[in-house]
Amino acid sequence: MDDKPKSFASAFRSALVKHNDNARNSSGADAPDTSKTLTDRANAPIAPSVVGLIKSFDSAPEMQTLLNSYFGIGDFLTMLPGMTPSEIGQMADKLDQLNFLLDNLPAIEQNLTSYISGITKYHEFVNRCVKQGVAGIDKIDQSVVDIFVAHKGLLGNQQKLAAESGTAVAQISNEVEHHIELQEHKLQAALKRAAKKLKADKEKETAKSETEPNEKPVEMVAILDTRARLRRLMQYGTTSPKAFAPTKSAAVPEGGKNGTAANSVFEFLAGK
Repeated sequence: MDDKPKSFASAFRSALVKHNDNARNSSGADAPDTSKTLTDRANAPIAPSVVGLIKSFDSAPEMQTLLNSYFGIGDFLTMLPGMTPSEIGQMADKLDQLNFLLDNLPAIEQNLTSYISGITKYHEFVNRCVKQGVAGIDKIDQSVVDIFVAHKGLLGNQQKLAAESGTAVAQISNEVEHHIELQEHKLQAALKRAAKKLKADKEKETAKSETEPNEKPVEMVAILDTRARLRRLMQYGTTSPKAFAPTKSAAVPEGGKNGTAANSVFEFLAGK
């Protein structure tokens, strides 16, 4: 492939040199200015008599356009007879450029191949990174969803526990209040029974004292004192000092009449 273009260029240059030599010889020894004649010959068409006789593209002018489009030689083939040697030499220059390009095509091809391979490898690298990134995004999004669900579950459990705790605390509070109210009710009932019994005993003892004036008042006071202490124990409990405080009727005042001490105890128990 390389030898044919080079042979054409060499043959064209040889023909051009021969053309110039013939022009120089035909000028004769008596030519006034050889260099001027050569210049004129180089600027003159090589075959002006053929100009206008080229009919190759008359029936297919699109072929000339195609040759121009693909190779840039459609017009060259038509205008070649009317071109000067200098103009034709420009084609030889183009051929030299093409030959230089062809000589370096293997290196250029290798560079292009390496470049394309590098770009391809880079895109493959980007592709792998994108795939890894997508997989990472999926995992991150899944972890975010898992944490969100776990957090919502934790909040739900906390709310459930808080509700259950509130219910339990309310139930315990109700039970405690019920127990306290029950104990207070029992205490009030016991006190009422004790007061009722004391009132009955008072009336009984009063009636008895009227029928039996010689009954010893000291024994009556002791009995009433004992009952008063029992009442204090029921009211204040076994740990309060008030339960063991002396009663008002612990002793009979000197010079007191029969029934006076007993009456004071009854009045104390009755809340007077």
